[in-house]
Amino acid sequence: PHVTGEFSLCPSVFLSIDCGGPTGTRTDELGIKWVGDGDYIKTGKTNRVQVTTSYHEEDKTLRYFPSQIKSCYVIPSVAMGKKHMIRASFFYGNYDGKSSPPSFDLQFDGNNWASVTTSLDTTLYWEVIYAPKRDNISVCVARTSPDHIPFISALEVKEFELGMYQTEDTEDVLLKWRRTAFGAKDII
Repeated sequence: PHVTGEFSLCPSVFLSIDCGGPTGTRTDELGIKWVGDGDYIKTGKTNRVQVTTSYHEEDKTLRYFPSQIKSCYVIPSVAMGKKHMIRASFFYGNYDGKSSPPSFDLQFDGNNWASVTTSLDTTLYWEVIYAPKRDNISVCVARTSPDHIPFISALEVKEFELGMYQTEDTEDVLLKWRRTAFGAKDII
């Protein structure tokens, strides 16, 4: 599948995947179009969470990987050399009834990104900004312990205009450390 104008914001690519969600598209209250993940991954199983402390629809489903050591989403047709922001979201929500949030590794394009330690009732996000060297992006979750099953709730890809997040070297990678809204009265 190719990312089409349906997911673009003049002219940058904007793709939001509801992992484990239904096929087709839906638009959230912010106007963001979400798609199911079936076109981007063929492994794993889907489930709904039991704890619903999140008000985001994309947090109510997830895809988990009980049989694989490493499982990857592949996002095709991205612009090589242009900066992209990749955001991976994880909401455990006691989907398996064990009340035991797992830990696992997160990777992008074969590079280690983060060691993810999930929470029972809080959505956790990891973001990276980089320029892909190929015309696709892979985002993987990898098992680090036999009794910890990796999962993912949502995956977002945003292509930035040239010059945004410009660095000295096209191979520089920016990882989110903290996001601060200076002067904001309300933060969603």
